[in-house]
Amino acid sequence: MPHQGEILTLQRHFQYHIQYAVPVEIYRDDVFVAIGVVTAVDEGFAELEGTLYNRGIFTFISRPGY
Repeated sequence: MPHQGEILTLQRHFQYHIQYAVPVEIYRDDVFVAIGVVTAVDEGFAELEGTLYNRGIFTFISRPGY
């Protein structure tokens, strides 16, 4: 289980966030893009409430309790 502020990199990190509806923040470089709940994931993309984000371009940070 990732802790607050930890970067999600592994498939199991994303699955945990989906299963427990733990919010994530998304950044591109150091620029904030979005915050919300991941609804689907595969090895290339993560879906955040209907929008797909490329896992190779964006950084996903765990934000439990948001």
